[in-house]
Amino acid sequence: MLKKGDIKRLLAKSETDAVEFKLAKGGVPASFWESYSAFANTDGGVIILGVKEDGGKHSVVGVTNANKLVADVWNAANNPQRVSANVLFNHQVYKVDYQGKALVVVEVPRAERTERPVYVGRDVFRGTFRRNGEGDYHCSKEAVEAMIRDKCPETADTCLMEDMTIADLNQESIARYRLMFGQSKPEHAWTRIPDDEFLVKIGAARKDAKGVVRPMLAGLICFGDFVTISNVLPNYFLDYREGVADGSRWTDRVAAHDATWSGNIIDFYFRIYDKVTSSVKVPFRLDERGLRINETKVHKALRELLANALIHADYHGRQGIVIEKRFRRLMFRNPGCLRMSKEAAIGGGRSDARNSRIFNIFALINIGERSGTGLSDIYSIWKEYGYEEPTITETYQPDQTTVTVQVEIEEDATTTQENAVKPSGDAVKNAVKNAVKEFDAGLRENIIEKCAELYCFLRVDPRRTILTAVESLGFSPRSVAQYLNVLKDARVLEHVGPTNGGAWKFLI
Repeated sequence: MLKKGDIKRLLAKSETDAVEFKLAKGGVPASFWESYSAFANTDGGVIILGVKEDGGKHSVVGVTNANKLVADVWNAANNPQRVSANVLFNHQVYKVDYQGKALVVVEVPRAERTERPVYVGRDVFRGTFRRNGEGDYHCSKEAVEAMIRDKCPETADTCLMEDMTIADLNQESIARYRLMFGQSKPEHAWTRIPDDEFLVKIGAARKDAKGVVRPMLAGLICFGDFVTISNVLPNYFLDYREGVADGSRWTDRVAAHDATWSGNIIDFYFRIYDKVTSSVKVPFRLDERGLRINETKVHKALRELLANALIHADYHGRQGIVIEKRFRRLMFRNPGCLRMSKEAAIGGGRSDARNSRIFNIFALINIGERSGTGLSDIYSIWKEYGYEEPTITETYQPDQTTVTVQVEIEEDATTTQENAVKPSGDAVKNAVKNAVKEFDAGLRENIIEKCAELYCFLRVDPRRTILTAVESLGFSPRSVAQYLNVLKDARVLEHVGPTNGGAWKFLI
């Protein structure tokens, strides 16, 4: 429960993506339920009733009957005519006395995927909200449909491709997978059965009502060709990008559409998994035979992250899967939001794959963590090695999850990458513009240009302030704040140290 000190601290700040103040002069305001829906469908948050907002400042006016207000919240939360689901626990709705006035606090948790979308009224497409910065916004039809897909007991990859047979799959991909399956399970009975039966056994296909073996969506994504997959999933895309420190060019790239390979996710994994770990630092250690150990826990964890990006992607989403390797930084971005809270995902112990059949296909060749400890292990390993803590970012419209990790690399790789290009001002500016465009292709060109201009201005002196930028660049304080948020969300800039002070850290 929030204490008086917590209330004071929150009042000193403006509303954020996790805090909402409402006046509630005449009872529970209608906008309360929009914020309730938004917090439940995003990452949770706190609604405080009895606070007046005026010009960005907040003043406590209190509520006239706190007990009745608490009861009204509970009554409405349990009324399906008002809101689709009650996600609250008893301890999350309570009154607080502050400066002689009564406030009502409602701590809205992130809803379980089986409860989402949480919506207001009876129309799921008109009544579903999410949180974005300081406000609530209506979810798009696409976002609502994604939540509904995640809600279903059967995962989306079980859908039967009724117009296809296994002849429509890439036979070389199937043969390569069977070879790996045989190497990992040489005595298994499935190694000797025909392809159609084998695909049914591993969960990639099943028989239709007439007994014809047809691929499921999982089988198509794992063993199809790019064009065939794209006919079913128009936004399907796989992209591995490797570049030098300043981001001025790609030194290596593997993309699903380049027509030199199948374009499915199994082949993609094996095509890039060594690239992902190739420059990771390997401390000098010998095994019991006196041979150097060439792999660490970090190598295995990075391959786990790669597998997770492929297993947990929402292939119906608007964006594709992007794996980006930069100097001492790796980013794994896939379409779709987390199916549980970040805390639950990092805590481990719960396995909730978005694509259960794809998960099984990978697991049968010993790829993918079945116990739900994948992210938890990665955080533990990074702490053990003294690396910077990984970051998990969820963004919306379109829905995406990005995991970014910092790694130490071999000295010879450091020399190679640092000396590859000495970044000029133009190269840095172009790299920032490219990163911002990749983060949000819908941004206007003039905003992208100003974001890059602000980045280059701050890069001269990491201790430059927002006020300095306003005075020197002629931007308004609101514009500077907007551009900084874009740069931080695009993972090219972050602030370290105290809010009043500290410094900028440049990631490009």
